[in-house]
Amino acid sequence: MTTEVITDSLNGLDLDDKAYRIAESEDVGRHVILTKDVDQGEIILQDKPLVTGPARHSDPVCISCYRPIDLNPKSQASEDPEAPVPYYACPRCKWPMCSEECANSPRHKPECFYLFSSGCRINASDTDSLYDVIMILRCLYLKDHQPEDWKALCNLQTTDPASMDDELIDRGEKVANLICGTFKLAESFTREVVFEMCGRLEQNSFEIPWSSAGVAVQGVYGVGCMLEHSCIPSAHKSFNTDLTLNIRAAYSLDEGDVVSLCYTDSLWNTAQRREHLVYSKDFLCTCERCQDNTENGSYMSGLKCLKCPEGCYLPDNPLDCASSWACEKCEAKAPQGYSDMAEAKVAGAVEKLEESGLTVPACRKFLSTYSRVLHPNHAHMLDVKYSLLNILGHSPDFMMDDLTDADLKEKEELALCFLNVASKVLPGISRLKGTALYELYLTVRQRAIRALSQLNQVDHSKESILGLVKTAGIHLQDCIDCLQYEPEHRPEGRLYKAALMERQFLMELILNTENKFKN
Repeated sequence: MTTEVITDSLNGLDLDDKAYRIAESEDVGRHVILTKDVDQGEIILQDKPLVTGPARHSDPVCISCYRPIDLNPKSQASEDPEAPVPYYACPRCKWPMCSEECANSPRHKPECFYLFSSGCRINASDTDSLYDVIMILRCLYLKDHQPEDWKALCNLQTTDPASMDDELIDRGEKVANLICGTFKLAESFTREVVFEMCGRLEQNSFEIPWSSAGVAVQGVYGVGCMLEHSCIPSAHKSFNTDLTLNIRAAYSLDEGDVVSLCYTDSLWNTAQRREHLVYSKDFLCTCERCQDNTENGSYMSGLKCLKCPEGCYLPDNPLDCASSWACEKCEAKAPQGYSDMAEAKVAGAVEKLEESGLTVPACRKFLSTYSRVLHPNHAHMLDVKYSLLNILGHSPDFMMDDLTDADLKEKEELALCFLNVASKVLPGISRLKGTALYELYLTVRQRAIRALSQLNQVDHSKESILGLVKTAGIHLQDCIDCLQYEPEHRPEGRLYKAALMERQFLMELILNTENKFKN
């Protein structure tokens, strides 16, 4: 990649200010290495997207501003600001947008240009199945209209067709047929070029979190997409409202360190992560976490041993999906196929649980049942535990004031569990750590409130109550420190604002405590 292309991707940062350089190796291809020491939370790079568009699984959206739209031609505007809006057909290509302004926006120009030039007009009801086409057309548009961005895009790694999943091949061929056949663009782009771009997009796009549920947006970044994958990442990513990508140091890093992100779910176990990565990113991860059968001490793959009460089965070779499993305590071998059978059964139970609705009793029943089979930190246990952590204190009959002392103890243990897990697989700043700290804060705060309200019945000392308030304040400040980098339009950004407001509540709680003991 040329220096000019890299610089143009950096949201106005001067070359001299860069904290990184692009390196290349046979093992991982292009990747990003620090050229100076970087403190936790410090910006390493900011990157404007080369192209963005709706993801294939998104609900219907305006493809300019990504606001939800209703494809029913008879739909009417709702007073609910979060509800999909009736669509407005672009007067040129007929693609459904949210407004005339968005129909005339620069973001919509590529597909509008090609569709209008080809004479092809779109039926609104078909458009949400064509989002793959939108992204590819926007990529191809760069070639003649934004050549430097086109160079940056073509410098990104692409998928080897020989190793592509059959589903990906089928999808790429369909997109190529639509663009070169139905949309009559074969004179501009060959099927091979379109197919290759599908592979490049599959390999490099980020899914961008959006404020509206059901809306899925993806983007490709000239430098950001070069960051190496690691299942224990060194960097933290976030997206601004203008879709600029921010990469920060998750913890203090040294000159020469590799800047890495986790391109899969950090709370999945090794088999789940590697399967997802080989499907979505066309590589099998062999990072340190994947090679360690304890997953850096998190035990997300662990299954309870059938022979001894304390041990758990772990794969002898976690990089081999056909590996034997053995107990780390008594060394007994797991029955052949036991891990696959347990995984399938529990995954099915989690799916049924989610379909029937996540409630406190249902989550507790799941955890009680499968604790006999799974390690407490198994990925499926963590999945349900995280749901339970977030509905305890925030659901009917289980609001914070409703929680018993036993409920509060359970919520505290759940929060501490995730802080422990985060320290092993997401060290430094992370949304997991920040949200767990907030729930831990709420738990300790509730204990202080309850103790203050019980002074007529229970002999609490002022020091014990103020000690609870102090502990709650420590957790709250740690939460603020962790979530301070989250954009305000995201749930974690809103949680950060709520945490800031809670500081005033703690001050009032201290005053109330002082006043109670004066009387």
